[in-house]
Amino acid sequence: MKERVVLALDLGGTNVRVVAVTESGEILARRHSQTGKGSASEIYDLIAELAERCGADAGIKEFDAFGAAIPTTDLDESGVLGSLPNISQLEGTNISREIGRRTGLPVRAVNDASAATLGEFWLGASKGTQNAVGITLGTGVGGGLIVDGRLYTGTRGGAGEIGHIRLVPGGIKCGCGGSGCLEQYCSATAILRRGKQAGLAAESAREVFDLAQAQNEAAGAIFSEMGSYLGLGLSIVNNLLSPDIIVIGGGVAAGWAQFFEPTRESLYENSLPDRRSRVKIMRALLGDDAGVLGAAKYTFQHLN
Repeated sequence: MKERVVLALDLGGTNVRVVAVTESGEILARRHSQTGKGSASEIYDLIAELAERCGADAGIKEFDAFGAAIPTTDLDESGVLGSLPNISQLEGTNISREIGRRTGLPVRAVNDASAATLGEFWLGASKGTQNAVGITLGTGVGGGLIVDGRLYTGTRGGAGEIGHIRLVPGGIKCGCGGSGCLEQYCSATAILRRGKQAGLAAESAREVFDLAQAQNEAAGAIFSEMGSYLGLGLSIVNNLLSPDIIVIGGGVAAGWAQFFEPTRESLYENSLPDRRSRVKIMRALLGDDAGVLGAAKYTFQHLN
């Protein structure tokens, strides 16, 4: 029997990626572009163009469906997009209708962090488990949940917002409107802010990491602090959900060597005794492909 093949999209504020994926997880072709600052119509046109080129590269004229990983925590069942801070021109548009009209395919959309979590569960770090938590450390912090072997998306697709666990009462103001959120202490934005406060000559979280690797004491302290906050946040998730594994991905995961031990120690210290050493912590394995593979898997799961 011939394998089914879908197109899968990972849409971000900076980049757009479209791939052709088989039901066994093989990526047949890939295309990408900068998102740009165009109108909603122009972004959807770009996605359709990338999809067409991807199909040509793969030598496939007809796909079974189109999966889309989208950076929103408010996703209507019909495909209407809610809050998209980094691509605000798409707010209120119906992604299923817009992409469907341009490609002729049924469209299934899912939160991008949930998609990345599902991708790692399918083919990456949490493969073979039953209950997994994914956390993406980037400009912000996102998360996803696998419960009893299935992606749990919650009402309107918003489950897994680990970045907005309130860690510090009255702490740093967050873009969500609250204060003291994990995102304000564990994201790339937070690392760079702490670097500047410490007077480091760094213009990115990566540069703070490079300084830490070079034995800069202030930079090392920033990652140690970040890891302790991350471990505290993950202990809350661990106590609540008792997962088999917590998978950490996103750009900040490149700093693993600097924050892993403080994270592990804080997680252990703040978790219930029966699950302190039971839960595994692993770095994500799929890199930038996690989101598109998760979107593809989510779409295959919803095909008739």
